[in-house]
Amino acid sequence: MSHPLVIANWKMNIPSGGISGWIQSEMVSKNEEEDFDNKSSHFKFMGIAPPISHLTELKNLFKFGLLGAQDISRFNDGAKTGDISADMVIDKGCTFSILGHSERREFYNETNSHVSEKLRICLEKNIVPVVCIGESLEDYNAGKTLEVLDMQLKEIFASISTKKTVVIAYEPVWAIGSGKTPTVDEVNNIHQHIKDIVQSIAEIEAISVIYGGSVNCENAKSFFQQTNIDGALIGGASLNGKDFLDIYNDFLETF
Repeated sequence: MSHPLVIANWKMNIPSGGISGWIQSEMVSKNEEEDFDNKSSHFKFMGIAPPISHLTELKNLFKFGLLGAQDISRFNDGAKTGDISADMVIDKGCTFSILGHSERREFYNETNSHVSEKLRICLEKNIVPVVCIGESLEDYNAGKTLEVLDMQLKEIFASISTKKTVVIAYEPVWAIGSGKTPTVDEVNNIHQHIKDIVQSIAEIEAISVIYGGSVNCENAKSFFQQTNIDGALIGGASLNGKDFLDIYNDFLETF
């Protein structure tokens, strides 16, 4: 496991209780050197991807985890109204970015080619890319999961060569926000397949594969106990700070 990561993806939401209410007492600094060192070590695998408008406030409140962007532009600058560049999110303190989330694909017509462009920008700018892939319910029911994932991976990762960390988030589209999930064995096997395929088509030294899709307090530990599941990308369950912290602590117990 090269870069284990448990990410809170707030999407276009403010968490319950607001940002200050989301932060739990365990996440707050006591302004002591020993406490800072301990918490920096404890929270080094926790990532939070809020709306960009809340990055500064969150950075000031929570000093130990990793901040991330929910997306970046495939362009570096220029007349691209509404886009947010990699340099802009870096300036806000982001060290990772989610790319190619199914909601971006559905509502903004993002393609695998677009995701590949963003991946290359992340690697160039030293942002850890969290590349989302996943199949529809129709594909899942037809037994085409691996076929669909292979196509996505080959179109996104073709000719990529890097020694930098790459994170892939397997998010079956039909599981996101539905309360339904594949079995833990299915996910574990799919994650191994993803790693094998990427290693066969690209030169990447450090690959982690995390799972997303209706991960919650009840099922998180069962996923984390699997050999090939390196973390999680969590949506709805991340909007409650206590719930997300409980999930993160479950991850640490199985790490």
